[in-house]
This record gives sequence, structure tokens and C-alpha cells, in this order.
Amino acid sequence: MPISLKLPNLDSNPILLAETRAHKINEFIQNLPFGDPIRAATDLIEELQIINSQKVAFTNRLNALELYRPSAIQIYQDLIPHFSSASLPISKNEQAFADAAEQLWQEFAFGYKFALVDLQNKILNLGSSKTTALVIQRAIHACKEMMLIHHLTYASAPVSLWGELHQLYYCALQQSAEKLPVAEHYTSANASSVNVTYAQALLLNLANPQHLANQDILKVDAYLGNVAHQVELRPLGLIENPTGVFLVPLDSTKPPTAFVKNKDIPDGSTDILLVTVNLARQIHQHIKLLQEGVVPNDGSMPKNAIESHFEDLLAHLIKQFGKTPQRLFSRSKKSDGVELSIGINTTHHLIREVGTQFNAQQGISGLGTNGVYRPSRWQILNVSAGGYALRKFNSSMATAHIGDVVAMKDNNTKTWELAVLRWANVNELKQLDVGLQLISPSASAVSIRADDNALESEALLLPELSALKQPASIITAVGLCKIGSTVEVHYNNTVSKVRTTKLVERTASFERFQYSLI
Repeated sequence: MPISLKLPNLDSNPILLAETRAHKINEFIQNLPFGDPIRAATDLIEELQIINSQKVAFTNRLNALELYRPSAIQIYQDLIPHFSSASLPISKNEQAFADAAEQLWQEFAFGYKFALVDLQNKILNLGSSKTTALVIQRAIHACKEMMLIHHLTYASAPVSLWGELHQLYYCALQQSAEKLPVAEHYTSANASSVNVTYAQALLLNLANPQHLANQDILKVDAYLGNVAHQVELRPLGLIENPTGVFLVPLDSTKPPTAFVKNKDIPDGSTDILLVTVNLARQIHQHIKLLQEGVVPNDGSMPKNAIESHFEDLLAHLIKQFGKTPQRLFSRSKKSDGVELSIGINTTHHLIREVGTQFNAQQGISGLGTNGVYRPSRWQILNVSAGGYALRKFNSSMATAHIGDVVAMKDNNTKTWELAVLRWANVNELKQLDVGLQLISPSASAVSIRADDNALESEALLLPELSALKQPASIITAVGLCKIGSTVEVHYNNTVSKVRTTKLVERTASFERFQYSLI
């Protein structure tokens, strides 16, 4: 397979010469404005652009990149909070931080790819496998971080980025450098490899990040960085059980796909397999420990994993890395509009004030200027028996997060149906598309006091659906209740007491419990 890496053109007569002297680079780093991450990123990007625009000796280039890299990681970690918890669609200011982070890693990817080309062009290249492993691992890591930024902003990674990742890994295979250890001081093991970093990028994509809250994407990425060594990357061969086996076409610009879903005949010269069976077993073991109240001491997850419900994320990963998800319903295209209320509080007030006139034309989901809660208007893309795919109108000022509870009403329904926002994607035209899963044809707005709490909180009561064998349930903000809580429910000037009996679902935005009357 011919290798063609994307690289900027070199300037044969540069005005500024690239700085490669270690003491000058360290002096530059010490003067970076770390308190202003976007300015620090801009300064470092400019320095990297100079070194990436001209011919530099291999050793000088690699040494310079390795000196800059720790500071780049620090700046990157300071940039992330400015866009990684944003609602959708993210603002221009938040996008500026994301763009700076992506450009920073793009320049590092360019630099290490230049180093790889120089290394391969050496006439005498004896004993350079370890250096090859280092250069490729660093380039793949830069590409992986660019992909993470796209995941955090719910934008699809460019196909060219997938092509670069696959080609870099193919280079490592050709040089037998994929398994060699590489020093990496930003992992719990203080070491990595081409295999581990590449597998982490593949696994994060397979984790369906567009279905996760952006803060959960970060948690999953960190977790995968600590367990990615459990997967197997191997050539094509006998497959006894296709569960947990994914095809990775190294000559393509596509992400991995479940082996059973592949329609083409695999090519043994360029296609490899990603096998996640051992990783799935490890995740099962971690779930079991958390259920027993024990946080694994292997550094794979945060110390507050139990309190932060890390088990939910692991259950999500098992579904993605184990059995291949099957679509339950076919979708049909539909061109229509729908009104949306996003979040527990807004939905609670909208349902309670259902008889109040509102102005939906302004497209604001929330409290209006007259103190009246208004829905926002969205375009229906397609519909199935279980949900909708919607697109936000540009005129709408609505914002949303993955896992938000949503009330919706189209032109043909008179009541507000309840749904959950399951996935999001920002397309190439910067349009926000979301997927909703219907969970109830109606809901009641109630106020609750849980476990004798003095404060009332807004909640949503979902009716029993006998035909679907779905018991009545209540939706509350995360952390208000737990299984066995005594809840005082206020509805239409009446007060009832119930006890929560089962956690039906937990997202980043709400918890849903079954209950019984006391």
C-alpha cells in the first residue's frame, strides 16, 4: 500500500529560521502565557508552523518537538474545559477554544510526520525501530486528540484524518514497531505504544461518543487509555465467534466496523482485525468490583467512580464492544416541524401551563420575556416507531445536552410526548441534528420533596403503559432520590407519598425511578 501523508509545503527561502536550540526553546516555553490558554496555544502554534514550514535536520526536529510537547499537553488540558461542557450548538467563543486545540495538535501531527518521512529516507537506518515507534506513536496521538476534539463538539471526524491514522499504523506494521514500548509520562503506566494509542482512537469511535454527554466522553477516553492494551490488533484469520470482532481497513478513510456488518471481501494485505473480547471481560470485572463497592486500584478510573456512577459508562461500553447493536425500527423520511421543550424545569412549566398561549415563532426554549415558557421549533428529518431525527432551525436559540429529557408535540398531536435526547451530530454545514427516543405519550408536572428535604423540586410523572408493560415512573434531577427514598408528590393541590423501588434509567441530566404508593 503506497503511503501518502498530508504535509504542508516547505519554504525554500524562509524569512525566519526555525529555532532548534534546546536552551532557546526552554526559554520560549518559560515565557508562554499559561494563564491565558488560547493565547499560549496561539504562540506555540506559530512557533510550530515555523519549524513545519522549512527543512530541518531529523534529530533537531524531533528534539524540538519533544521539548515543546509537554507544554502543549498542559495548554491543551487548560483549553478543554472551555468547550468540553458546552451545550449544543456550542457558541463561537467555545468553538474558538476547540479550534485552537485542534490546530495545536495538527501542527504536532505535521511535525512528527515530517520526522517519519526523514527517518524513512535515511540510507542507513540501522537500529531505528525504537525511534520509528516513538515518532509514529506521537503522530497517532496527535491525530487521536484531534478526533477527541471532534467527538467533544459532536462533529464527525474528517475522512482524511482516518486515512492518516490508518497509514501511520500501517507504517508501524511495516517497520515491526507497533508493539515497542514508548515513554509516555501522561498515562498511569508511564508508557505506551503504537498499538495502544491507535487502539484507543479506534475504541473511542466504537464507543458511539455521539450518544454520550461530552463530560462522559472525556471519562471514556481516559478509561480507554488505561485499558486499550487489552484489545488485540491482528491480521485476518479464522474467526470462531464474530462477537467483539471489528474490521479495520488500513487502505481506507473509514473507521472500524463490526465484522458481521462488512459487505466486502476483506483484503488480507491491508485489512486487520480489532478484537475486543478480552477488553469486554476486563470491563465486566470492573463493573463487578464497582457493584461490590470497590474502586479498582489499577488507575483505570477516578477515585470517585462509585459516586459518579462510572458503572453506567462501563455498561455503555459493554454494549458497544460486545454484541453488535441492532436497529429495532426502520426510519421513514418526513418533512414537517415539531415543537420541543428541553430539560426538566422547562418541560415541567410548559406542561403545567399547557393552556397558556405562547409564541413559538421566536424559537426560544425556556422562559420568555412575559414569564411564559415557550417551546422551540425544530425540523423533522425522519421518524420511526421509537423516535425522531430532528434538525435545529438556524433561527432557533435552543440549546441541549445529550441525555436531556424533552417534551415534543408535532402538528398532529395535542399532548406533549416525552422523549430523551440520545445522540447529536453537527454536520459539515454546522447544522445540529439530534435523535430522540420516545419514552411516554404524556406526562404530568409535579413537585416533590425527597427524604424529608425542606426544598421542593420540579419533576415529571409518567403514566403506566399497560400495553408496553411499562409501570408508572417519575423523572427527577440527578441525585435528588435513590432507590428506597420516600418522596412526597404534590400534584393538583393533592399530596401523595411514594417510595422509589427501581432505577429505570440515569443520564447526565436526569434519573427515572419506578415507585409504589405508601
